[in-house]
Amino acid sequence: MSKFETKDYVSKLYYNIWNPVSEIPPCFFELNSKIFASKKNTFDDVQKVETIARWMINNITRGRGLGLSSEDTVKIMTLEKGGVCSDFAQVFNNLCVINNIKVKEWGFKCISKNKSIRGGHSFNEFYSNELQKWILIDTYKSIFFYTKKSTVPLSVFELFDVLSQNRKVIFKSIEPAYSTDPIRVKEVYLSSNSVPFLISNYHNKTYDYYLKKLHFLPVYFAHGIIYLLGKSYKFLFITDIYLHKKPVK
Repeated sequence: MSKFETKDYVSKLYYNIWNPVSEIPPCFFELNSKIFASKKNTFDDVQKVETIARWMINNITRGRGLGLSSEDTVKIMTLEKGGVCSDFAQVFNNLCVINNIKVKEWGFKCISKNKSIRGGHSFNEFYSNELQKWILIDTYKSIFFYTKKSTVPLSVFELFDVLSQNRKVIFKSIEPAYSTDPIRVKEVYLSSNSVPFLISNYHNKTYDYYLKKLHFLPVYFAHGIIYLLGKSYKFLFITDIYLHKKPVK
């Protein structure tokens, strides 16, 4: 499931490649109409994404990890019955596709003494046509990252380039009414213990099909069968980041 690739190779990959609008479940279109109850014709890509992120942080209560089909995941989350960072990323992916926004899903492999963050974390990146760049977004924590005095959010690669130069990185909340733990953000994003990887080859339609068909099995069994069938996603670690990442002072 895991392999190393270069920045150039990974730059060309994004979720929409494997998941066209026509394959997104109807429930996401229904949800999207609620999120954008007012007109969005004048919204640029960043404004659309901020609207989605604010809606998610204000209307979804966090809880247990789900690992279910995208349709079941969004239904449970909107009923305030669960959802962790990977579930937030999954829902955000499909909402971006509906809104014609290119999106990626990333993860962290976290090697830390802190048991609460050991293992990993999921987040996203989207492409802004207006800014002509990718932007890292964490909908679970509702934050963007910036360099000091900049008003343009950083991409994933920009974040790690800045960190490798030991330059200061700051983060800002997308939703003013919500605040996240700065110590936790630093431990996850700004620590040399966290190594990023892109989640590629994720076919939402395929996972939805098998997770529903195998609903009578424990979730981890169903995911294992998808892997054995050769239909699972892949983790792409970035050689440039992994080999040259410097500890944050």
